[in-house]
Amino acid sequence: MEKTIKSEEDLSIDEISTILSKSFEEITDLLKAIASPKRLSILNFLLQKPRNFSFLLNNLAIKRTTLVHHLDFLMDMNLIEREDWGRYKITVRGFKIITAITKTYQNLIIERQKEQKQILDKYNQWPQFYKESRVFNERIVNNYAHYQGGWNCYVSSVSGILASLGDDHDYIYVSGRSGYCFIVLDTHLVTASILSKSAWDEIYKGTESFGWKMNIWKKKRQYSGVWQLENEDYDVGLNIFNQICKIIDDYNTPVVLLGVHGNGFAIVNGYQNDSYLVSTYYHIEGRKEIPIRFDQLHLINKFIYFYFTKEKKTIIPEVEDKKSIKRAIEFARGDFFSQSEFTSGPEAYDKWIHVLESGKKDQIINFGNGNLGQFYFDSKYIASEYLERLSRIYLDKPQSKFLKNASQSYRNAKMKLDHFTVMFPHPQQQQNINITLEKRKKGITILNKVKSFEIEAIEGLKQAYEKWKS
Repeated sequence: MEKTIKSEEDLSIDEISTILSKSFEEITDLLKAIASPKRLSILNFLLQKPRNFSFLLNNLAIKRTTLVHHLDFLMDMNLIEREDWGRYKITVRGFKIITAITKTYQNLIIERQKEQKQILDKYNQWPQFYKESRVFNERIVNNYAHYQGGWNCYVSSVSGILASLGDDHDYIYVSGRSGYCFIVLDTHLVTASILSKSAWDEIYKGTESFGWKMNIWKKKRQYSGVWQLENEDYDVGLNIFNQICKIIDDYNTPVVLLGVHGNGFAIVNGYQNDSYLVSTYYHIEGRKEIPIRFDQLHLINKFIYFYFTKEKKTIIPEVEDKKSIKRAIEFARGDFFSQSEFTSGPEAYDKWIHVLESGKKDQIINFGNGNLGQFYFDSKYIASEYLERLSRIYLDKPQSKFLKNASQSYRNAKMKLDHFTVMFPHPQQQQNINITLEKRKKGITILNKVKSFEIEAIEGLKQAYEKWKS
């Protein structure tokens, strides 16, 4: 006669302790099986109905070999089984375990809310703000997106989300396709408030060339020029927060939001009560991300957020790569800038040189030589790498030679700017910088050379585009 296994309600503390002491390894393996976000996602998908391997691969945004590893692990623990070749379903054991941990988690949330209520009821003199936060409301997207490394917050956010959606295009390729790395202005603040509408339209076209439609929401601020939200801006900020929460609820997808940690773009992966759960440059620096409350945005003149939905149109990579070269030429020449207060294209270096020639020390520092040097050092590196990749992709095509020439010109410019950043370091490193006449002259010589390399690069881009057959 089989021995009946007691339910958890029937087990005494001594019996639980005995089972644990005899089964440490087996229980540890079971906990490992459900301790991975990806494996939990697999169980969640299979909880709804059996799924094909291709469905799981597309929705988890991981490599094929990684998915195979996760599936094998779950099958070894008898949490899922192969229903047919390439098709998987959850087992009875898997269903019971998922149900048990979900109920346990839900009970913990309920207990947390009860404890919070008891504290608030006991200390009723606490501000109303705290009393209103009794319900713990949180949602995080399944395809969590991490901010990618780079000097540009727009590209870092976009490339992070594209990677989470399964498009393995890194920071360099997204920057090159969108044209961002080819922009030249006499300011390092190449942000949403600086670029013209025509420039942004081109950047958006380049961003959508990966096959994802950008759904963009914009609104001009009532109080432009003041970084913090004021008066009516709070209502707009709350309205945006509610809109983004609905997008996350309805589409289960990350959102790019302007105004996080200054006037920059960041990724919103979810929400927690009245705050955004974000991925920012903190991720690159290894710092802990902190929730951003809806009224803590910092903006100059407009609110912006956008998210991606899959387009149905067919994307031909070679066609889009060619368009990116045309976009690069227009950005490098400064064709898409309408603001009269900024100089664009190679002439931007002339204004930079003029400040070094005639400006006082404070003017030179405030103009942003250290920031400009680092900004354009990074952008020339990205442009060079992007064009080098294209030259290898189209190695047997006539445009390859000219793409490589343009890449080399940008690489030469980057090497010169490397010397410039040593003489004029980033502001955080230049408190005691000594701006001598000799240093100015060397800086001017370098910038004149960078300008000539920029012009060479533009010529190489033009020749590559002309040689590129449709």
